Amino acid sequence: MTSNILRTVVAEDEKLIAHNIARNIRSCDASYEVLAVCYDGLSALNAVEQYNPHVLFTDIKMPLMDGLSLIERVHSSNPHVRCVLITGYNEFEYAQAAIKYKAFDYLLKPLNKFELSKTLRKIKDEILSEQAQLNTEREKCTEDMVSSIIQYLQTNYASQINFSQIASEYNFSSSYLTKIFKEHTGTSPIKYLIEYRIKIAKGLLKDTNLTVKEVAEKTGFIDQFYFSKCFKNYCGITPSQYKESY
Repeated sequence: MTSNILRTVVAEDEKLIAHNIARNIRSCDASYEVLAVCYDGLSALNAVEQYNPHVLFTDIKMPLMDGLSLIERVHSSNPHVRCVLITGYNEFEYAQAAIKYKAFDYLLKPLNKFELSKTLRKIKDEILSEQAQLNTEREKCTEDMVSSIIQYLQTNYASQINFSQIASEYNFSSSYLTKIFKEHTGTSPIKYLIEYRIKIAKGLLKDTNLTVKEVAEKTGFIDQFYFSKCFKNYCGITPSQYKESY
């Protein structure tokens, strides 16, 4: 989760019971924040649309819209919301209805705090698990993207590279592209490109009869002087000195 707070809405037509449910939720787990306590199903639906909660606790029998209809409406537009049915009717038909309407759990009034705590824990564990999976998928996505950029740089090092254009192709800003590239490689895209060009240049200086100017041109540097400056910064000697040593 982007925060430790689990946004919660409570729907119960009896006000004292409604606030007692909200109070018990907070006392069982402080990471649940009750953002709205509603006394009818329609108000609860509006609260869900307003607050986009992680969890909805709802009574079954309520005015304007009953709890089952509320869950059905919520799941049609906000399928990620965990809905917990609360009722004073200990009958199997309501448990069946809870399953039918994809309720996360089913609790009886008066609420048993132990059972409530178990439900809250199950909800939190499931949400954390989903978030961890989402983070893993996002990490894999950015890792693949960085790998793609590296491959592009290694293939096109001899050309003039426009990092703003690369960033725009991924719908990123240049600063965000630099950020995620550095997270995965430990260096910025520009430094990576220069280092890779220097690596190629060292091979050309060592194994060919190309002049320093020609090597600069073949490795994408704008001119011989900038090439020499970068080479000395990274290698401690000039390209000419490096060539002479071989």
